[in-house]
Amino acid sequence: MTERPTLQNGYLGAQPLFKEIGLSTKTHPEPEFETSENEFVIKLKASQPVKITSKVVSEVTGAESQERVFIQTRADDINLLISLDKTGYHRLQVYALPSSDSNKQLPGVFNYLIHCTGTPRKSRLFPKQFAQWRDGCVLLEPFSLAGDHVKGDVMFRVVVPQAHAVAVTTGDEWTHLEPGDNGIWTGRVSGIEKYKGKGLHAVLNANFSEDEETKYSSLLQYTL
Repeated sequence: MTERPTLQNGYLGAQPLFKEIGLSTKTHPEPEFETSENEFVIKLKASQPVKITSKVVSEVTGAESQERVFIQTRADDINLLISLDKTGYHRLQVYALPSSDSNKQLPGVFNYLIHCTGTPRKSRLFPKQFAQWRDGCVLLEPFSLAGDHVKGDVMFRVVVPQAHAVAVTTGDEWTHLEPGDNGIWTGRVSGIEKYKGKGLHAVLNANFSEDEETKYSSLLQYTL
């Protein structure tokens, strides 16, 4: 879609809860912008801990995707890494609530309209983020495993606070990561291409209980 879509009044920009829960824009204060890059970062700031998610809606195809956005939170900084696969107009919708709020349904707090005019970079599908991932976890690598070009051994490097064990599962196979003195868990999954085309995902899991060593929670789920 090359023409700008018609949007409902009040849709763009900060919604009432955005400032109320202590969020502000660090970059991209204007809710509508044009970019010749199809991969970029939007930075927000939070005055209190928040749980946050987002999705991209393509005006070209109508498709919605949470795998086109990856959210990293460090202290009060929230970075949204966006990777668009097509030129044209895209809506980025951000949802959030204070971490202390028990409601699992996150309301919309900010909406962007992005006009992407070029795709100089190969687009990436980011892993799906589960709720516990947002409790201070940080992804260093890999950011995507999708596509035939991803082959061979893949290094995983993640920060998972309070974890007693961290592992990657692909089908029935487990690869346990090793903890480092710097708080980074690392490990290598061998021959990732052998899992592709079988309807499998690579899942990052963590154990948070010494009393239940076999109980793991899913943190990230990668499309292969």
